[in-house]
Amino acid sequence: MFKIGKVSYLNTLPLFYKFEDPKIELIEGHPSELVSLLRSGKIQAGIVSSVEYMFHPDQYRIISNLSISSKERVCSVAIFSNKPLEEAKKVYLTPLSLTSKYLCFYILEEIYKLSPSYTENREEADALLFIGDEALSIKSQNKYPYTYDLAQEWFKVHKLPFVFALFLVRSDAPHYLDELIKNLASLSLETFYKDLEEGKIEIDGYSKEELKEYFTECLSNSLGEKELLSMEIFKRFLEKKKYA
Repeated sequence: MFKIGKVSYLNTLPLFYKFEDPKIELIEGHPSELVSLLRSGKIQAGIVSSVEYMFHPDQYRIISNLSISSKERVCSVAIFSNKPLEEAKKVYLTPLSLTSKYLCFYILEEIYKLSPSYTENREEADALLFIGDEALSIKSQNKYPYTYDLAQEWFKVHKLPFVFALFLVRSDAPHYLDELIKNLASLSLETFYKDLEEGKIEIDGYSKEELKEYFTECLSNSLGEKELLSMEIFKRFLEKKKYA
């Protein structure tokens, strides 16, 4: 039995829509949790933060042509603020995702040339980074007058998608696991997008129009030349800052 990590967010639904096999047990958690489980060998593979591969490339194999990436925007990774970003002094960073945290550093420090302080205390921040379903919920409530989609900020500069998560397999796992994952994910994606087009996908809290917009205009599951180039640019930033 292989244990495979699945992020408990809406954005993983297409990849895991028909992801069923008697040899696989799905372990759900937020992105940072799954990274810890993968590093420790408590799971053999999972869809996890892309920076984990950039930090430890020798420890993993990437499942080819699969990712959770943005198009021009991602819609579920954003900074929310009551004031323009240039005026933010203290930024809340969600502890739930490694990739989003480092992308936030890039957006604020490299693009906007800001030097805010960072906190994990929401109450003391004047700008807040949220991800996943929480970000979608906050966005729909229109609570904040300023919203900065991190993938959109990246796209404005590089004209490239941003790769938030990769399907990684531990290097000590058997190689046939890679093919099993790829086949199951391909079936899931094909079936999901067919059902989405036919209006069969129903999720509490979202209209069919909202779901179609999110999955077709914001998210991508590709890992082609543009995504790989984007990863290389981001890796250079991590290396320059000595994060990687």
